[in-house]
Amino acid sequence: MSIQTADLEAAAKTVPSHSTVHDARLVDRRDHDGRRVLEIVLGPEVDRVPPGVLRSLAESDCGIEAVQQQGAFLIAVAR
Repeated sequence: MSIQTADLEAAAKTVPSHSTVHDARLVDRRDHDGRRVLEIVLGPEVDRVPPGVLRSLAESDCGIEAVQQQGAFLIAVAR
């Protein structure tokens, strides 16, 4: 059992301030056991989650669960 201390709402407010982030939204995902996750869309030419985004997530006790390329964009799922 894991203890959930992540503050997704706080992360959703701070992550979009980074220049590489095109969108960040809270989503209920059935493929994640119905859990709420933060989907982060990183812009074209981005091939990894930048350190500034990772710091913002860490400050809200969130981590990256998955990253995948979708067309020109990189999608990161945090929880």
